[in-house]
Formats: sequence, C-alpha cells, structure tokens
Amino acid sequence: MTHAQILTSHLGAALIASLLYLGWLLRGLSKRLGEVTRMRRYYRWFDVGNLLLMGALLGYLIKCSVALTQTPQALLNPDFSSHLFPIPLILGLAVNLAASIFYWGWLIRES
Repeated sequence: MTHAQILTSHLGAALIASLLYLGWLLRGLSKRLGEVTRMRRYYRWFDVGNLLLMGALLGYLIKCSVALTQTPQALLNPDFSSHLFPIPLILGLAVNLAASIFYWGWLIRES
C-alpha cells in the first residue's frame, strides 16, 4: 500500500459501517412486514448477514492498522489478508441480499 492509501484507508470503514446500518434497517422493516403478513421469521437471516459484515469490518480495520504499523508481518501476507476481509463481506452481502429479495421482491414483480 502507498502512503496515501494507508492514510485514507480508515475512510473505507465508513462504507462497511453504512452497509451494516442498512442491514439493520432492512431487518427492522422486514420484521414489521413479516408480522403484518404473518410470514415466517426469515428476517433472522439479516442477523447472520450483519454478523458477517461486522467480521468484515473488523478484518478491514485490522488489515489497515497492520498496514499502517507494519507489524505483525504475518498479517501482511497476501494469502492471509485476501481471506480476512473480502470473504465475510461477500457472504454477508449475499445473505442480506437474499433476505431482502425474499421480503421485498414483490415490489419488483408488481411494477
């Protein structure tokens, strides 16, 4: 990472935090919709997705902090750092997207 990337890397955490907030917002709205329509409690999948997004946020912050301090060197290994952040992010977004489509897909079909 270059010096500019290291110094601005913590700003990317705001993006992941906003995705996490959006997941919590959709969870609340989906829970209310499910109570009104008497659906099963599928909104709990948002909890799984949000937990994975929290893991991605933690992994991103660790990766940025390690890049800033250059210690420990094991965490800078590309094989390790490539699994620390993107895998929980992709899985969390996929779970939240699937739950959102399940609850709110009727809006697309109606239009």
